[in-house]
Amino acid sequence: MIPIYIFSLPRSGSTLLQRILASHTAIETAPEPWIALPVFLAPKPDDICATYDHSRASHAIKDVVESLPNGIADFRFEAAQFLRQIYRKTSTTSAHYFLDKTPRYHLIAEDLIEAFPDAKFIFVWRNPLAIVASMMDTWSAGKWNLHLFSIDLYRGLENLIEAYTKYEDRVVSIRYEDIVAEPTESIEQLSEYLSLPDLGEVFSALRSLGTIDAPGRGDPTGQYKYKHVSQESLNTWKTTLANPVRKRWAKQYIDWIGEANLQLMGYSLNDIQSELRAAPLRLQYTASDILRRAYGKRRLIGGTQSPDSRYRGIRFRRN
Repeated sequence: MIPIYIFSLPRSGSTLLQRILASHTAIETAPEPWIALPVFLAPKPDDICATYDHSRASHAIKDVVESLPNGIADFRFEAAQFLRQIYRKTSTTSAHYFLDKTPRYHLIAEDLIEAFPDAKFIFVWRNPLAIVASMMDTWSAGKWNLHLFSIDLYRGLENLIEAYTKYEDRVVSIRYEDIVAEPTESIEQLSEYLSLPDLGEVFSALRSLGTIDAPGRGDPTGQYKYKHVSQESLNTWKTTLANPVRKRWAKQYIDWIGEANLQLMGYSLNDIQSELRAAPLRLQYTASDILRRAYGKRRLIGGTQSPDSRYRGIRFRRN
């Protein structure tokens, strides 16, 4: 069974794509397995929070890895064999592919690509400001919560950019906006990449995404909210990010990403900034945002938050 991995930030449309691909009988899936994370993070001292001393454990694990005949290559090979067995035993059919969609796999994207030379890797990009808005709308009822997702917005995006750049010849890249605006073209691209010539026909024959289900704990919104491929979510970010605090933060974030990286993802810095400036100004949540941002910064600086938040200050390594 060959794995398919979807790499994206949370709230980028990976659940929508998962449900589309799951319409084909050659693809088995589960909502968000997460299982590869602890496997590939085990030798890394700073990425697991545990009741035991993981920093000490990771050094011991790294010693074992380095003692293998081929070092990290052997570790990745054996980890891949383990995951293949899990995917195979999880599957209820004799499908050719198993699709593993877990957004935090941005932490181990390069490990997975190196471990699975035969696997398929789909990078899904979305307007970063739409991602930010969706994080607030989905997980905090529209209130400021971005300090909780620093690892995704900064380190995660950096990892995805670097992995895509390094392995561009082995992967495929699509935009969320294209999936919902022109699904036929996106499906044709994936059909060719996955060698499933009838993928477009299977998807076109579906009356709705409501017929596609992956039981388990997955995306709390996308899996059940949308029964059709819809463009409804393309512009809602402009309303969510309309107050002065959010507009200022959004401009700084887009500037941090930079024109070159946005172009690689399929976006224009000038276009996004123009849309942000043109969004009608609203004062809703302004006072709340000021307090929540201060609270978030205090937790980040004080180190009282989870390890996810330590990466707020990371910066792209630019040429």
